[in-house]
Amino acid sequence: MKRPVRCAIMRGGTSKAVVFASPDLPGHPEARDRLILAAFGSPDPRQVDGLGGADPLTSKAAIVGRSTLPDADVDYTFAQVGIAAPVVSYAVSCGNTAAAVALYAAEEQLVPRLNGSTPVRIHCTNNGKRILASVMSNGAGPAPDPASPAAAVTQRGSTVKLEFLDPGGGDTGRLLPSGAPQDEIRLANGTRVRFSLVDCGNLYAIIPADTWSLTGSESPAELDCAPDLLRAIEEVREAVSAQFLDDDGRSLPQGRRSARLKVALVGRPTDVGDEASGPLNERRTQLVARIVNPERVHKAFAVTGAMNLAAAAGIPGTVVAEMLDQPLPPQGGVFRIRHPQGVITPEVEFSTDPGSPGIRSIRIERTARRIMDGFVYVPGEEPQS
Repeated sequence: MKRPVRCAIMRGGTSKAVVFASPDLPGHPEARDRLILAAFGSPDPRQVDGLGGADPLTSKAAIVGRSTLPDADVDYTFAQVGIAAPVVSYAVSCGNTAAAVALYAAEEQLVPRLNGSTPVRIHCTNNGKRILASVMSNGAGPAPDPASPAAAVTQRGSTVKLEFLDPGGGDTGRLLPSGAPQDEIRLANGTRVRFSLVDCGNLYAIIPADTWSLTGSESPAELDCAPDLLRAIEEVREAVSAQFLDDDGRSLPQGRRSARLKVALVGRPTDVGDEASGPLNERRTQLVARIVNPERVHKAFAVTGAMNLAAAAGIPGTVVAEMLDQPLPPQGGVFRIRHPQGVITPEVEFSTDPGSPGIRSIRIERTARRIMDGFVYVPGEEPQS
C-alpha cells in the first residue's frame, strides 16, 4: 500500500527542498530516513520515481517543527538526500534552505504575522546554531517583493533576511579547527596543496585555484569534465578529514567522515565577466570561487560557503586574506564573491574581543518561494484513524 505524507516543495535562494512538518514523520531515525528516501525516489541517479531533481541542489529536505527552546520559534533539521546512494545525511547544514524554512514558518503560522517584516528565530539542530530571519510580509502573510534579488532563479519570491549568530565552530568547536590560518598536505602524486580550514556554518577547506593552474572562474561544466582534478580534490577531502576530524574520538568510516567537509576553490578577480551571469566586471568583486561537492560541482554557491569565505577574509594569513588587494576592516563589512550564477554578498561582523578570531554574525539576503504543497505517496500502511 501507499500512504500519503504531507509536505511542501520550496525554493530557498538557489536551492530547492522538500519541507516536512516534524510531526508528520516517524520518530525512529531509520524509519524516517526510509520514508525520506522513498519520497525522493532514491537511490536512483534519475530520481524518476520521487520528488528529487537528480542534482544535489534539488535533493534536499528540511524537517521543521515548533522549538522547545526558549530562544527559538522553530527547530530546523537539514537533510542532504543521496541520489545514487541510499543515504540521508545530517552532517552539514544549508543556509539557502534556511530561507525556505523561514518562509514556511511564516506561512504555516508557526510565528505571529506582522506588517512589514515577520521575525522567525530558527534553531538549526544540525549544528546547534541560531539564525534570526526576517520575512517580508503584509500582515496577511509573506509578500512577494518585486524589487527583491533573484540571481540564478526565474521567479522572484519573498525577501528573507538571514542573520547567522555566532556561526563559528558549529562542527568542530573552533573557527580555525587546526589552530592555524593555513595548512598543507601532499597528495600521492607529490602535489603540495595549501588550504585554510574554516568552520563557519559548515566546515570548508579553502584552496587556491592556481594549485591546479585554474583561475577560479571556470564553469561548473568545465570542472565536472576534469576527472583528474576531481579525483585530486576528493583525495584532499579525505586526507584533511582524516587528519582533522578525529580529534574528539568521533571516528567515522571513510566517505561518511569526508562528507562533513566542503571544498571551495578561490581565485583573484579578473577583467573578464562570467558568461553565465552577464558582463558584470569582476573588478567589482573581491574574490571568485567555486564549490566542489563530492557528487558534482555546485552550479551556483552555498550560503555557508559565502560565510566561510567572508570569515576567512578577516583572518590574517588565510588563503582568502592573501588574495585581497584590501583587507576587510577590523569590524567587518560586505564581502563580494563572484560565483557561476552571479554575486553573493555576505555581510560579516567580526568580534572585537582580544585573542583568537571570532565572528559575531553574518547577514545574507535571500528570496524564497513555495512552489507547491500536498502529499507525497510512499510505501507503507495507511495511518490508523
